[in-house]
Amino acid sequence: MSNNLPDFMTDPNAVLKDKDHQWRYNRIPDYTKVNATFEQEKTHTHEEGSLEWLVSNLVKNWEKEMSYKLRADQIRTINQEKYRFSVNGKEWQNIDDMLKIGTYNALIGDTELYKASELDFSESHKLFKRALRTFSWEVIKVYSGPPVVAFKWRHWGFHSGDLSVKLGDDKKLEAYATNEVIEVFGVTVAKVNDKFEIEDLETFYDPTDMLRQMSKNKKDTSAKLNEMTPSGKCPFNPAA
Repeated sequence: MSNNLPDFMTDPNAVLKDKDHQWRYNRIPDYTKVNATFEQEKTHTHEEGSLEWLVSNLVKNWEKEMSYKLRADQIRTINQEKYRFSVNGKEWQNIDDMLKIGTYNALIGDTELYKASELDFSESHKLFKRALRTFSWEVIKVYSGPPVVAFKWRHWGFHSGDLSVKLGDDKKLEAYATNEVIEVFGVTVAKVNDKFEIEDLETFYDPTDMLRQMSKNKKDTSAKLNEMTPSGKCPFNPAA
């Protein structure tokens, strides 16, 4: 079976072997620590060849490419002509949008506790790298196979560094490290072609959940959280 599949479906680190591609910061990222933490802390072990195993490999390679490759035409996990991405039924983003603003900004957007519009790609990644020791991801369950793949996932990390988020209008959300595990859950529906390249990627989750967990130990200098906490708003559309 594996012989008929692209390497990014059978090896979670396949794209890290693309030495001739252009990588952010002029180097291939080191996932040694992230991979080791994942193996130690994951809650599910999927059998090799299972749908969960295959989807996990695909998404892990997609994340590596989206986070660290500079050129859209070198991202192998997507159909570059058709690829689009959305969160919670909002507007679709294309590959150029994601490469410009970064995966964190694309996934979280503008909420009461985070303002993607106030952070560029580099700032958003540094924010979470400083606050979280690692940020691991795992597939919990796959509900349907290709070409439309629906799956539930878990994203987690140990909150070991202080949080500082620019909220606009000279406001900041600042909080001390909780020294606790932060975790969020969601569902993603991906459409892939016959080469297993992603064409559509729709993700559904509460984008403020992670920031709520990380802001438990709010600093006195931080903007008041009770002024920004949603009141009767749908968690999947904070701007509504």
